Amino acid sequence: MGLLTKDIKSLDDLLRQGLGELHYSERRVARAAPALRGKASDALLRRELDGCLQASSENIARLVEAFRCIDTAPNHVECPAIDGIFISAEELNDEIDDYHVLDTAIAAAMQAVENYTIARYVTIIGWMRQLGHIEGARLMQKSLAQHKRAADAMYLLAERRLNAQAGRVTLVPMMPLAS
Repeated sequence: MGLLTKDIKSLDDLLRQGLGELHYSERRVARAAPALRGKASDALLRRELDGCLQASSENIARLVEAFRCIDTAPNHVECPAIDGIFISAEELNDEIDDYHVLDTAIAAAMQAVENYTIARYVTIIGWMRQLGHIEGARLMQKSLAQHKRAADAMYLLAERRLNAQAGRVTLVPMMPLAS
């Protein structure tokens, strides 16, 4: 079943697709967070990434329950949007030498992940409510709250600490070549 294909004939089908994409996204975060943590030099950033990993594990468990609420076996559906965020972050991170700038880039990538995921949870909660899956909506509300907290924490860490550290990096101007 692909997004916006003939396989999706109802809001229920769209809900199953969306839940599958969220399941994939949470698993993608769980796979990426340890590698990002390994690249991070800031202790507070590493702690926030640990929190993202823990939250992702809890969110995966809630998604499994949400699938049960709609009488569907848990599955995951590839999500090009979340893959794109991580691919972009990985490419950018490979180009950064300064560890302060790298920490800021990691925080920015995680802010993008959190904000994308927040938008998806909001949508899924609305669809679950519309279809009468109130218990599933409550479960997803807990995950939404967790992502909002993580997004706020990552934003504050970047604004109060990481951006300032990265901003102190001074580049030595290139000297013109003698002709």
